[in-house]
Amino acid sequence: MNPGIIFAIIAATAFGAWTVLHQQAANKINYLFGAIIISLTAAILGLMFLLPRIKTTTLFSNPKGILFAVLAGACALVIDYFALKAYGSGLTISIGGPIIIGGSIAIAALIGFFLGESITLIKVLGLLFVIIGSGILTTVSR
Repeated sequence: MNPGIIFAIIAATAFGAWTVLHQQAANKINYLFGAIIISLTAAILGLMFLLPRIKTTTLFSNPKGILFAVLAGACALVIDYFALKAYGSGLTISIGGPIIIGGSIAIAALIGFFLGESITLIKVLGLLFVIIGSGILTTVSR
């Protein structure tokens, strides 16, 4: 099995837990402050992993990497803020999670296609199932 698949499964597991934890935090913290705490926690934990390896780690090899990382950080703040706001409005995990995660799958796949990744019938069908499933959940009441 491709190690990338294993890493993607680990990331998906964390993303699922992230969704539940956002829902649990939403009614207990200001949305913007919560988003900042989440980002700050990620930065602190990241530094804890990086610092012991700082002398042997290449931090970047292309300035575009910094730009894309900053833009990803800005997206992370938006994700955290609006996920907390969505769950704070009473949206359930069983509806919000699939919409947030499924929507992100659809956007990422479409961008991948525009960046030149191959488009196959299986990829299109899988993407359609994600979009249709997320669309169905947007019509479900709490």
